[in-house]
Amino acid sequence: MKTRFRPAFTLIELLVVIAIIGVLAALLFPVFAKVREGARKATCLSNLRQISSAWQMYNQDYDEMTPGGAYARFAANSAGDTIDGKRYTPLWTLIPYTKSEAIFVCPTQLGWDFSTTNPALDTHRPRQGSYASNYELVGISLARIDEPTRMITFCDSYNPWQDCIHNCSNVTGGGSSFVWDRIGRGCYQGNCAKPTDWHNGGICNAFSDGHVKWKLLSGIFYKNWALDVSETDPHYNQPITHDW
Repeated sequence: MKTRFRPAFTLIELLVVIAIIGVLAALLFPVFAKVREGARKATCLSNLRQISSAWQMYNQDYDEMTPGGAYARFAANSAGDTIDGKRYTPLWTLIPYTKSEAIFVCPTQLGWDFSTTNPALDTHRPRQGSYASNYELVGISLARIDEPTRMITFCDSYNPWQDCIHNCSNVTGGGSSFVWDRIGRGCYQGNCAKPTDWHNGGICNAFSDGHVKWKLLSGIFYKNWALDVSETDPHYNQPITHDW
């Protein structure tokens, strides 16, 4: 009885199979990446929801006053002396309500990491994090926030603070104007080669009324950050991506 053997694959057939696998991988990997980033975004929103709840509990405990900022060392001179950079973040103040600093770090991107500095000089609080606080809402009465549903308290950022929003000195143009370097119109201190919209083109935000939401940069406006900007201001409804 003669045994019949199936001939092996030819080189052309193998190359075709490899090409098909490569095409499928190219199509599926971006989908997998988006799904994974979607899960990370959900975790980030959960972090901000817990931070926002802690922020609200603090306000209730302290006669409707928002938390002040814990001092964070900004720089040191050549002698190693701490320079008062006047940088503050309320995140450290909220630790009694959060019980953990782990929620200060976004699973997609670590914003700042001061944990490797000299412990003898390091006064950063917290040492690691991914969320900037709205400096205009630090240490104020809740009564000053007319529209808590539109005011952002925390959002994704490379810095723990946002220095100033309006009536600040514009070092590049002189005079008084809005300065958005820390949010940077979605950039790191104005450097748009390092964007902060690491969640599929948008950032996660916590608002003063307690709700959290992911938004595209083009959907975040100056009114969401500036406390005292009136509706008659021409920039009130302009997105932060608009350079003015």
